[in-house]
Amino acid sequence: MSYGLKLLVPCALALYLASACQPDLDSLSAEYSATAGSSSSDGGGNNNGGATSSCTNDAKDTNESDVDCGGASKCDRCAETAKCSASSDCQASLYCATSGSTKRCKAPTCDDQIKNGDETGEDCGGDCDACDLDAPCDEDKDCSGKYCLDGFCADHCTSGKTEADETGPDCGGSCAAGCGNGLTCKAADDCQSGVCFNEKCQAPSCNDSIKNQDESFDDCGGVCSAMGKACDLGITCNRAEDCESYICSPTTRKCLPDIVVAPIGIVDDFEDGDFYLPKNPALQGRVGNWYAYGDGTGIATEDIVDINRGTSVKGIQTTGKEFTKWGSGVGVDLKNSGSSQATKLPFDAAAYSALTFWGRAEKAITVAVVLPDVNTDPSGKRCNPDPAVSGCDHHFSKSVQITTSWQRFTVAFSELMPESGNKPLDPSMPLNDKFAPGPAPDGVVSVQFRVQGGQTYDLFLDDIAFVKLD
Repeated sequence: MSYGLKLLVPCALALYLASACQPDLDSLSAEYSATAGSSSSDGGGNNNGGATSSCTNDAKDTNESDVDCGGASKCDRCAETAKCSASSDCQASLYCATSGSTKRCKAPTCDDQIKNGDETGEDCGGDCDACDLDAPCDEDKDCSGKYCLDGFCADHCTSGKTEADETGPDCGGSCAAGCGNGLTCKAADDCQSGVCFNEKCQAPSCNDSIKNQDESFDDCGGVCSAMGKACDLGITCNRAEDCESYICSPTTRKCLPDIVVAPIGIVDDFEDGDFYLPKNPALQGRVGNWYAYGDGTGIATEDIVDINRGTSVKGIQTTGKEFTKWGSGVGVDLKNSGSSQATKLPFDAAAYSALTFWGRAEKAITVAVVLPDVNTDPSGKRCNPDPAVSGCDHHFSKSVQITTSWQRFTVAFSELMPESGNKPLDPSMPLNDKFAPGPAPDGVVSVQFRVQGGQTYDLFLDDIAFVKLD
């Protein structure tokens, strides 16, 4: 019994071990078929492992944008000309562009109207041309103005530095502002003064052959006029002061010639600084002194003052206020050595045909140019001076509008019209009713400038003269 048991135990153990070591052929067959032969899919179209991968199967799988590339797959990104749905399908240096009816990966260019590549703005910045103002930028070189501020191209003329084509900080070159004196320049336009010499901006002057400061032309007019450099005839002017003739055409803005005044025809130019007509000698026998006059209700003054009108230094100033009747003014008797009504004599002005003068006022005002003569002034003993009759002092006159700018006025004798009210001293000898033609030009008593009552005025006159018009 015991012998037989010994034989059975080993046999049973051997059978057990043999059963444990025997392979599961079904299991092995299943495992082999899963790893060999045809590849398997993960259900989403991706082939994972096996002898052939979907990224190299020369076919466009459902998660690829083109054959073996792009899409949601783990394949390489697509090369140029491959189909794509978005730029993420393409290699890093490419973008997805519409090409006909499809989209394909394309290398960026500087004219594709898309911000791509290393551009900072659409088709600008990076390797493309520099960007204009307000376009995005990463650094100064991305901007045409060479100035990138807070990620955007800004005006280089506001940076506080010298850059781009500037010749000084924020000035010169393409900047609107010119550079100040002493700063670097390349051309006259770089300088505020318009003067660039030895590559430095120079201070403007009236000798730099350039129109600058407030000059109306190169080195004449404006501030240069006060330095004796007024502009010649035909030269551009902005105002009368710019011209040597002191006449600037309001239409052509050119200096025009002044009328010719013979020295002997000058009534007074006031350059002697006194109230008397020129003497030593008296011109054509004219003797008298300037006076302010009025209707007795207000205050009138006269004074010889500096006017600095071109080459003319002095003139006469007259003021008036608070006159309530016929007004006030300033005048001079032409032949009155005694300064009284009784010593007045007429002056023979028959060689002339007009009175000319320069005038301006602090406020524009109408002024009557008045020439009392032997018919209207009591000294002529032709009109009736009786206060009850009031037959005198209704003189020949013409009104002119004097503005705030110096202007020459020339009044022809024939333009002077008599004021109504004159009555003859001898009714059998009627007064002339016209200043010219007639005997009156040889009987001029005074020259007067009158302002109607009710006005306050400040009037300047200069270079009063008789002239002969053509």
